Amino acid sequence: MSARPVAVVLVPTHDHPATLDLAVRSALEQTVAEIEVLIVGDGVGEETREVAAGLLREDERVRFLDLPKGPNHGEVHRGTAIEGTAAEIVCYLCDDDLLLPEHVASMREQLAEADLAHSQNGHLEADGTWHHIFADLSSPACRAWVLRPDRNVVSLTGTAHTVAAYRRLPHGWRTTPPERWPDHYMWQQFLTEPWVRAATAPRVTALQFPSYLGGRDEWPHERRRAELEKWRATLATAKGRALLEATIGRAVRTQATAEWLRREELEPELKELRELHVATVAEAAALRAHLSGIESTRTWRLSRRVRRIFLRQ
Repeated sequence: MSARPVAVVLVPTHDHPATLDLAVRSALEQTVAEIEVLIVGDGVGEETREVAAGLLREDERVRFLDLPKGPNHGEVHRGTAIEGTAAEIVCYLCDDDLLLPEHVASMREQLAEADLAHSQNGHLEADGTWHHIFADLSSPACRAWVLRPDRNVVSLTGTAHTVAAYRRLPHGWRTTPPERWPDHYMWQQFLTEPWVRAATAPRVTALQFPSYLGGRDEWPHERRRAELEKWRATLATAKGRALLEATIGRAVRTQATAEWLRREELEPELKELRELHVATVAEAAALRAHLSGIESTRTWRLSRRVRRIFLRQ
């Protein structure tokens, strides 16, 4: 690559050769062309090396670090990758997830005035439903929530930061202590620093398919690949993208309603999290009124307004 890349997309991998190429191609299909995609190999096998070699031949923007197996999830290798980049920002993508084409552009926009940013967060269940994770890292209360050792609303896929901010941190990527999430441990380093500005984008621009949910960890490789191929094909059309937005919007409303109806029984931690999302509660109130048979123009306007808050329609 001759020009300096705007962003580097880091794709850590150890043993997902069936989905690695689909994840990398979703990163290469960004609306921002001036990027590099860096596959960070953590003791990969020969099959993964072959997939990586094929991607290198396809696009000069792809690089591959074939490193020996590191401690835990090879977090230190991610630091090695960042130290070698000339890009302005770093985006992250798991080797079995997908980025929407506008993800890098969205993160670049957020990081113009922030040091750490992430997409609206959530994941796709095995049955195709969306589970939304409400968060706003610009909120001090949400930031305090993420700093708890057992609470997290920020994933690896969909998160980004500036290279300059990363290099100001005391440690950067390092081996995660037992019983901790590697990405959470890293983001806490950012959020502990008072000078770090954090932001949450207004739209979902990254799709996660967690291997530990819905029995995916027991699926054969062919089934995991088929799931991602299905969603890539869906998102390739305007109708498919509209379907995704409708799926997300429906999940937001359903989860908000359930939270509202359970408000008296919520655990203290969930009550605190609910207070971070006034719009969510307002949406739930509108739907609750609707379910009670109180249909009005005011309720409809409120529902549309809150939907725009989450999907920016």
